[in-house]
Amino acid sequence: MAQTVSLSTTGTATIVLNPVAKSTTVVLSASVQSSLSVVQVEFSLQNPTELNAPTATWALLSSATAMSSFATALPYTILSPIAQIRLNSTSMVGSSTVYTLQTLQAVTA
Repeated sequence: MAQTVSLSTTGTATIVLNPVAKSTTVVLSASVQSSLSVVQVEFSLQNPTELNAPTATWALLSSATAMSSFATALPYTILSPIAQIRLNSTSMVGSSTVYTLQTLQAVTA
């Protein structure tokens, strides 16, 4: 089942994934292609559902600045297990822009 989060202000939006899944396909899209914003897709290997789980360490999967550079959704495929993925924005220009991050995981190769 696909999971989706959206972000329309600065901050983060996180999806907790199944860390047993073998691969994850991620799609980043923007509602407006004419805005200039700083949006990053980050992932973590720490499973937040574990008892006494450590604080997540986030690694950059991709960075997109000047979102007007893409007119369609940007897909990524992660071929190894990850526990969390998030959309992180430090700058939003254009109040009507909504960024959406969708994930779909495969449990078989």
